Amino acid sequence: MATNTLALSRSGSESGSTTDRSASRDVGGATRPIARDDVSAWYDGGERIPYDPTRRAIGGREGALRVFVRTEGDTSHAVSFLPGYPDGSIGWAKVLPHLPAASVMPKLFLDYVGMGDSDKPWDYAYSTAERTDLIEAIWRDLNVRSTTLVAFDFSSLVVLEHLRRRLERAARGESEGGPEIRGVFIFNGGLFTDGHSHPWFTTPVLRRLPERARKRLGRSFTLFKLTTRVMWSKRYALTDAEVRTVLDALNRHDGAFYLGAAAGFAADHRAQGERLDFGRLFMAWREHFPFLVGGSDDDAFEHRQVDLAEQRLTRFGLAIARLPGGHLTTCEEPRALAELIARFERDNAR
Repeated sequence: MATNTLALSRSGSESGSTTDRSASRDVGGATRPIARDDVSAWYDGGERIPYDPTRRAIGGREGALRVFVRTEGDTSHAVSFLPGYPDGSIGWAKVLPHLPAASVMPKLFLDYVGMGDSDKPWDYAYSTAERTDLIEAIWRDLNVRSTTLVAFDFSSLVVLEHLRRRLERAARGESEGGPEIRGVFIFNGGLFTDGHSHPWFTTPVLRRLPERARKRLGRSFTLFKLTTRVMWSKRYALTDAEVRTVLDALNRHDGAFYLGAAAGFAADHRAQGERLDFGRLFMAWREHFPFLVGGSDDDAFEHRQVDLAEQRLTRFGLAIARLPGGHLTTCEEPRALAELIARFERDNAR
């Protein structure tokens, strides 16, 4: 089979208005950097809801954690936009204005525990599994009956964990659990355990840094920019405002330590071995719903993943999409990424 490659040539609050809630705006056809007041506007457009991780349920006892959720339109059929690391849900702020309105594409955004506007407890077992527990709890609480999964960066592993759980539940004779899946779109995320290629001075080092060093990195703009510049392509005219947006989201609720606390996701993936291998999961589910895997030309973190997916799975029908820019495509190519998402959802909506 020939390679199946896709070539590429609004909304805000629950009311569908983009005037006050949008965290980025078009100026002369280009998306301007997110201003500091827009960071607050993004979070003001959602709410912090109680979550009890011991019960894996929304609500619960007094003192439950608070997690950030932002929705638009009919959540029973919302597209689930899963966040990247370390910026969280605000990474979608520049993409949102280019997406269809809530009446056409209902949306669900969230921050995992430790990210963005969610609580950031020190004494917490941060992992792919707990992030999957949270999104499954949110789906139950919002009565999400069908969804398209749109995963950026390390949320690809949350998708893989959820798909594996459904297979394991079915093997035990239980209900698969979770909403009907209309499609799976993963961009710049980990897929294969042998495909991670993170620069040595990023996540591999962060997961080993002592707490004091992690907090210093999160509180020093100069050090943070120097370390994270690799998330953007070299030719991208990165502004300090864009770096501060990521840093502000990270430091919200004193969460600088999350840089290290969550940096073990690639190692977690490797430890899972075949259980979270994208190829095996794709083959198990490809007759049930479509998959689209995307990657950026200059991604410094997961550039091998798309190449491996193309080599191993396009002959079985996997669609591949490529965009210019670095790892943070949500920042560099928000319109093009939104067009990919909208086309994928439109083609596969039922």
